[in-house]
Amino acid sequence: MLVLAEPTLRIAERIQLLFVLLLAAAACFRPLGRMRRVRVAALALLAIAAIAMARLSSPWLTPLASSVIRDWLPAALLLVPYWQIGQFFTGPDSGAEARLAAFDRDFFKRLGIEPESASIGVGLATYLELSYVMVYPLIPLGLVVLYASGLRHSVDYYWAVVLPATYACFAITPFVQALPPRMLRGYHTFKMPATKVAGLNHGILRQASIQAITFPSGHVASSIAASLVLLRLEPWAGLIFLAIALSIAVATIVGGYHYAADILLALAVAVVVFAGTLWALK
Repeated sequence: MLVLAEPTLRIAERIQLLFVLLLAAAACFRPLGRMRRVRVAALALLAIAAIAMARLSSPWLTPLASSVIRDWLPAALLLVPYWQIGQFFTGPDSGAEARLAAFDRDFFKRLGIEPESASIGVGLATYLELSYVMVYPLIPLGLVVLYASGLRHSVDYYWAVVLPATYACFAITPFVQALPPRMLRGYHTFKMPATKVAGLNHGILRQASIQAITFPSGHVASSIAASLVLLRLEPWAGLIFLAIALSIAVATIVGGYHYAADILLALAVAVVVFAGTLWALK
């Protein structure tokens, strides 16, 4: 199959360039220290350089190799804005945390659930923590499914749903600065038994997270968005991904990684973005 060099920026590249530049500009108008602003700008430059190199790689690579790199680059750059917004986190907002905790109390009460007295066995706890681990490979695995199903031509569509759903959550986060529930005193979390998988998750978060929640949950929004795309393109895979994504949503609440409000709003964001792309395609 003949693959021609691509003359223009892809939609994923446009989305990522626009968002990292907007965050860099926003940092100039927020009361941040000089080094925080420098880090936000440096991360934006990193994304810009990576996209430019991929865009200009065709003279040194075959058109197919260059095109494949551009398929996968958004996955590598997906979290650059996440680390950018981490520089906007200057400390938890106790008022926001109190409102989120109050919503959770009312939410669980309506469901007839008392988190502090709920009994969760080791088996269920391990499953939920394993589900949370899946937040890391799930989005790249969506690309694997498209390639394996002969749907590589739908990669742009995949990113056109996943990236806006994820970045919409990131864009709201600087205005709702809060620690995750498991780190709050007085928040009645589910009593999860200690497991090795939980230790792995907590270790990753200590080393690589911004030490605050994204509001809404970027993990949940991106996983639901990917699932909806696959449901439309390859239903058997979409059902599997949706089951994993919903397990991730439950795991984030039960494990104290996010508030219930984070998850409900993330679900809504993913559905709205997916519906919006369907409308745009029509």
